[in-house]
Amino acid sequence: MAQYKHDRFFKFYVQALYKTKGETRKNIKVMNDEELEIDCMFLAQSDKLGWQQEDLGLFDRLMKKHPTIIIEHYSSYLNQKNINISITRKNLYWEPKESELIEAARIELQLKKSEPLSQDARAQIEVQNPFTWVLAVNCSDKLLSLCEAKPSTEYGSGVYELSKFLRMGIVIIDKLEDGEDTLWLKMLGNKDSARQAFGEIDRLAPNRREKNDIMRTSLKYCVYLRGLPTESLTEEEQEFMRTMEQVDAWYEAEIAEAEQKAKQKARQENQQEIALNLLKENVPLEIISRTTGITISELEGFCAGRGYTNVNDRL
Repeated sequence: MAQYKHDRFFKFYVQALYKTKGETRKNIKVMNDEELEIDCMFLAQSDKLGWQQEDLGLFDRLMKKHPTIIIEHYSSYLNQKNINISITRKNLYWEPKESELIEAARIELQLKKSEPLSQDARAQIEVQNPFTWVLAVNCSDKLLSLCEAKPSTEYGSGVYELSKFLRMGIVIIDKLEDGEDTLWLKMLGNKDSARQAFGEIDRLAPNRREKNDIMRTSLKYCVYLRGLPTESLTEEEQEFMRTMEQVDAWYEAEIAEAEQKAKQKARQENQQEIALNLLKENVPLEIISRTTGITISELEGFCAGRGYTNVNDRL
């Protein structure tokens, strides 16, 4: 449940922050599997005025790494499965995309099947091969060593790059230095990091576009900000936060009820399987009932449902 809310905030946060610098796409399906969706992709547009008018420090430098950036966010400790899934998502996206681009280039250049693409044509296609930044609250040194992540001399403390072949980097938010340069990334850190960053953003000049958009996005989506002093918020903003808390409470109750029903169903199916095995062994119904919690009448119905009108016939 918490992960859902963090993901929701992250996607809208990046979209709000970078709407003046390019195109942000969310929930890109690469297979019919929600776990394999690409959370967020950013296509930088270098001619946008936002790059000159709004300086977002380290976050900007990361987003300029490549024309197409995949951003994966993990609101807890990064693990090996997270890395593997990020690599899989990117590959599942790029393989069909690359084939599509190659075919389009061949048609445009009117090439025969036997004719190879030129180096220039392939280079233009390769530019669209995304680079992935994995943003995580924290990560063990053991995992960084396992995936051969090297500290980045270009970006400084807390930023690591993997093999060039993987086209992937890791940002450990807890290891970033505090300051204006990392402020916008710190909003994606843990509860304390986000609250501190929110307070610093609130103190920025009131005419800054990115400040105002992020304040609104945070009030609407961020789970970290409950309990903050509300003196600086308007009555409308306070009411909106109360409404969002009610929506979140409703969502959590719905998910909790669904999880409870799923667990109950799993327990029932497990007990029924035990009962079935005991029935096959001609164990008395009274003992089966005490063992599984299934009533004798239910056991009799269980047998009848399988075509046995006499429970003594068993299965």
